[in-house]
Amino acid sequence: MRQRKAISLIFCLLVGFIASPVRAAEGSQGIPESKLSMTIGGDAYYTRYNLDRDRDDESGEERKGYYILSLPVDISWKHYMNECVYAAPYLRFSLTHDFGDESWNRNYWNNNQIVGVGARLAKECDFLDNNGNYTGGVYPAFFAEYQFLTKSFDGSKDGIPDDIASENFKAGASVWYAKWEQLGEGFRFWRELWGEMAYHTTYFSDDGEENYLILTLIPKIGVSIALGELAFEPYIKGALVNDFLGEDWNEEPWINYVQYGPGARLSLDSLLPGSVYVYAEYLRVDYLDRSEDLTEDVRFGVSFWLPVL
Repeated sequence: MRQRKAISLIFCLLVGFIASPVRAAEGSQGIPESKLSMTIGGDAYYTRYNLDRDRDDESGEERKGYYILSLPVDISWKHYMNECVYAAPYLRFSLTHDFGDESWNRNYWNNNQIVGVGARLAKECDFLDNNGNYTGGVYPAFFAEYQFLTKSFDGSKDGIPDDIASENFKAGASVWYAKWEQLGEGFRFWRELWGEMAYHTTYFSDDGEENYLILTLIPKIGVSIALGELAFEPYIKGALVNDFLGEDWNEEPWINYVQYGPGARLSLDSLLPGSVYVYAEYLRVDYLDRSEDLTEDVRFGVSFWLPVL
């Protein structure tokens, strides 16, 4: 019953994304020149329960406290096919590191580097209000990427076991959506969505555990209240992660769950380039296939996305 309620909540959040019409920007500038692009994203956070990758054998009460830095760097060469569609080969480097010193903070799935080489076909579609002002956008992409998992740079962390697959082919589609509407002076309504459907030959899992088809949907809906150069933004967040394949390893809890709950963030966008947020969240957790002891999580930290080139 709780799972149905949680999925219904996420459905309601998704409905909110199409509740009002938007107008896409009409291009009139011609086809942009090909260019080198580099972005750095990141999330440095504490989480009570590392739901995304947790595989510890210890009990839920003992398995607490992760201090994780996730730092992906993306370098691509964008070749525009028209005003908003481009093809791009890219190189992606992703660092994951857990700064805690307990046994569960040393595992390889919290402490590794992933190097990826791939290509994407993407579209950049901005939204405009009736006055022609930018109010967000939708950015879909198809991609294919070959990934290599390497051990942590920190010698105190666990190495990658010999029986773990360290290469992965990943392919699928993703979308980033953001939209806001001004409701008054210093006050606006906003919504965001990250979504991805991806096939993996492995999830950097034990040898023999192959083929994953994972859907990830993370919607947020909130309001923004201006505080000088900053903005306070309370919101409701949902997350649905589900592996659609049917082997035993496709039913693990860290790839089949629903999260939902309140959060709040302090936006520093007016002070810094890109997007920078200090945030805190309290989330309930429901599992789609197998039960787990922990059914809630607390998470807080700093997330950012910075365009370098």
